Amino acid sequence: MSDRRRVPKKAFRFHDLTWHRVHEVLLVSSPYDAFILQQDGPLSEQVFREYSSLSLPASPRFTHVATGAAAIQRLKKRRFDLVLTMTSLADMNVNAFGRRVKKLRPGRPVVMLALDRKELLDIHDRIDREAIDGAFLWTGDPKILFAIIQYIEDSQNLDLDIRHGNLQAIIVVEDNPAYYSAFLGLLYKQLMTHSFSLYKEGLNEIHRQMQLQSRPKVLLATSYEEGVSLFKRYRKNVLALICDMRLPRGGALDPRAGLSIVRKARRHDPDLPVLLQSAEPENRAHAKELEAGFIDKNSHELLAQVGDFLIHSLGFGPFVFRLADGTEVAQARHLQELEEKLARVPEESLFYHARHNHFSIWLKARSEFALARQIRPRKVEEFEDSEAVRWYLIEALRDSRSRTHRGEVADFDRRRFDRDPFIRLGKGSLGGKARGMAFLHRTIAELDPQDFGGLEVTLPKTVVLTTELFDRFLQTNDLRRFAFTCDDDEEITRRFLAGKLDPGLASDLKFIVERIPGPIAVRSSSLLEDSRHQRLAGIYTTLMLPNSGAPSRRHREVCDAVRLVYASTYFANAKAYLRRTGRRMEEDHMAVILEEVVGQPYGRRFYPQYSGVAQSYNYYPIHPQKPEQGIAHIALGFGRQVVDGGRALRFCPQCPEVLPQFSHPKSLLDKSQRTFFALDMEQRSQHPLELLETLVPCKLETAEADGTLDLAGSVYCMDDQQIRDDLGCQGPRVITFNNILKHQAIPLAQALSQCLEIGKEGFGESVEIEFAGDMGDWGRPVRGRTPRPPRLFLLQIRPFAGRNRGQIGQNIRFAPQDLLCTSMRALGNGVDESVRDILYAPGEPWSSRLTQSLVHEIETFNRALQKEKRPYLLIGPGRWGTADPWLGVPVGWSQLSNVKAIVETSPSGYPVEPSQGTHFFQNLTSLEIGYFTLPPDPTEATPSLQDHPPNFLDRGWLTAQPVFRSSGNLLHIRCESPLAVVIDGRSGRGFIAKPGARRLD
Repeated sequence: MSDRRRVPKKAFRFHDLTWHRVHEVLLVSSPYDAFILQQDGPLSEQVFREYSSLSLPASPRFTHVATGAAAIQRLKKRRFDLVLTMTSLADMNVNAFGRRVKKLRPGRPVVMLALDRKELLDIHDRIDREAIDGAFLWTGDPKILFAIIQYIEDSQNLDLDIRHGNLQAIIVVEDNPAYYSAFLGLLYKQLMTHSFSLYKEGLNEIHRQMQLQSRPKVLLATSYEEGVSLFKRYRKNVLALICDMRLPRGGALDPRAGLSIVRKARRHDPDLPVLLQSAEPENRAHAKELEAGFIDKNSHELLAQVGDFLIHSLGFGPFVFRLADGTEVAQARHLQELEEKLARVPEESLFYHARHNHFSIWLKARSEFALARQIRPRKVEEFEDSEAVRWYLIEALRDSRSRTHRGEVADFDRRRFDRDPFIRLGKGSLGGKARGMAFLHRTIAELDPQDFGGLEVTLPKTVVLTTELFDRFLQTNDLRRFAFTCDDDEEITRRFLAGKLDPGLASDLKFIVERIPGPIAVRSSSLLEDSRHQRLAGIYTTLMLPNSGAPSRRHREVCDAVRLVYASTYFANAKAYLRRTGRRMEEDHMAVILEEVVGQPYGRRFYPQYSGVAQSYNYYPIHPQKPEQGIAHIALGFGRQVVDGGRALRFCPQCPEVLPQFSHPKSLLDKSQRTFFALDMEQRSQHPLELLETLVPCKLETAEADGTLDLAGSVYCMDDQQIRDDLGCQGPRVITFNNILKHQAIPLAQALSQCLEIGKEGFGESVEIEFAGDMGDWGRPVRGRTPRPPRLFLLQIRPFAGRNRGQIGQNIRFAPQDLLCTSMRALGNGVDESVRDILYAPGEPWSSRLTQSLVHEIETFNRALQKEKRPYLLIGPGRWGTADPWLGVPVGWSQLSNVKAIVETSPSGYPVEPSQGTHFFQNLTSLEIGYFTLPPDPTEATPSLQDHPPNFLDRGWLTAQPVFRSSGNLLHIRCESPLAVVIDGRSGRGFIAKPGARRLD
């Protein structure tokens, strides 16, 4: 997708930060010094406590040796990230030891630790800076060990972290090791505490980890020259400067060296936060002159004052709105509050902070680097008045928040619920279906809306209850073993509905239904659902809740709906499917998706103006369509019309105006959608199972009265037998979607084509996408508000089993008289010779009563053959797996779970299109079940000279075979020899050879 325009995302990933870490520390000291260091417990344990207090993972491990020679031997055999040595060693000079370490392990940091202040001051000037990377004082507080480790990590990571994440740094210039030892301990503690406070505000775990990893680094300089050098090198990323007044300069102490560093820094950045330190109180005046903070080193509250500087000057606390005289007028704890308070603070306070870049400083301290860089260059003088400044800042914050939340899966937080579009509730997995939705959510966020022809493409508001909550429900109610062993769907439903949800979950569900203003879809997201190898399409329960009426009723219904989805994990359909795939029930866990339903209310009805399924591969292209151009099925109302196998309009997104299946207007009249599904908003369920039937079929006259037929409908004019796109004409209404596909009221076809391309590229294979559309205020006058634009909502994406390019059956030949069936529309690939049983339903005369009877008959035969472990060939009328008995047999997976191949025959004079686009069809391809489609009245006589006729079924041979057993409409034929089911996965051509037939190849 390199050629697509991407919306800017976060500047970095936290995984790229702090690449170098200290995991192993080698301590080199006398046994006595080691004893002193470990009076409060082993060093590893002491440092672990420091890490734990800040919720940091993976504290370092310490290894002790007594001499420099022993240390060198350890370093030869094992990797250590830091060498910590005392000021004197038993067998060598500490500088010499440092040089040997550097020679053996170039770049390995060596830090000296002193137990006495005087000893440290005495040796400080004699330290070889090429051999020793720093000198610190041990005062009995393990914070210094924590500070040393953090300081070494900062020194090693800063350049990379600036490159990857533009991180900020605090420069500390101080030559007194006793002072900076205590000072750095406090500074790092404050930095970590601040980062952890931001961690708790994070959108999700990744975002929270990013906050921890993106804390400001600390750089230490011990002379004027080092301080100036560090500032010059990192001046674009310096968050603050903390500087002693008296510093070594040119080899001698200069009492004003600190002032010189500050002046140089302020020439580059006049608003840089600066803290000056001095043991001479008269230097406070110099600090005031530079508008810098000042700390008297003699103060008993010195460390507390450093903490105050970090909080108030660097934004490590809330943003405090003040007037120019320092009067506080408001506080903002986080970005959302900052945006809210900006709308109300006085003009004087707004100008005061804007002129001093306080907003950008506070934002940088919160790792909002991109936003800080955006507003920092702007000057107050560029704006017309204070209101222009105010709204510029508010819009910048809103845009930044939108970019941050765009494409992210946020952890559930009631404070952020309204602005988080995709939310995870719980710590477990999202499940397969929700994973696909999260992928769409992220991918679409990275694209420019113009990539979809200008049509806004998005996802509905989504909350995912993770698998952790499902496992907790099973454990709390002791349901796991019962659900595994029970084969009665009704009993499973009863027991699950009686189960208690976790009180916290029940409370959160109450909050959710109150904050979502319209209907809610409660959908399954099994761990195995929509995965690459197990599609499980339509296997589990989906419920549509009106979410209307009293809050208590809405809460009760959503809790019952969650329980019903949980229960469907163990229904016969799901168990049969998983057995067929070879997976065990205990491998599956259920997440649940709560999704805001797409659509609009029309009286007591609620439905989308269109919905459907799009696939990136078309198994049945009709010229000029090509297989790789994909196919879409679209219907008025809810997508149940499509996925359950009802009548829908089929079109190719790359040539939407061409509908070859409707080459004659009369064929459109015969095959057009005649009813649509809507959600009954006034249904009052008395029992939880009534929630399963909230979608009701409606006639097209209802849609015309609602005004929704204007978009989808046309008229078949009886006088001239033509289709007119004018509902003012007299005649039967037909669903053509001409306003969208032909007249392009919205660029739906272009948007779907792009979505399929994105999905195919992202999954690395063909995909299927479920979608629904809201036309907003299209076609209606709007007064007093901005019109709502049309939007395309993506509801689900799953891998779609494309044609297998492996072993094929194209070179296998049989004599024409040995063929039972041939089809130019066959799915699958290869050769199967395991079938000796045929279930055959002649299907004449055609009626819905016939198809409904077949459901029970096939279930009985399937159960018997499954016990015998005998796969079978099914030959029967119409579209199998449809919900419409006039189109075919409304059978579920548990009722034909042992089938090996299916031949769909269209009854005489009653053409039925294949199952493409339905959940049943998706599962066919997923389980690699051979699938043959025959048109009405295929050739029945055995061909004489043709090798393989295009479409052929030898009904005469079938009726001549002895019947092993039968029911009212179904014949069971058992063969002594196996049939040969052969499908060429490239061409879609397949045939079935009769038992005992000999190959000609």
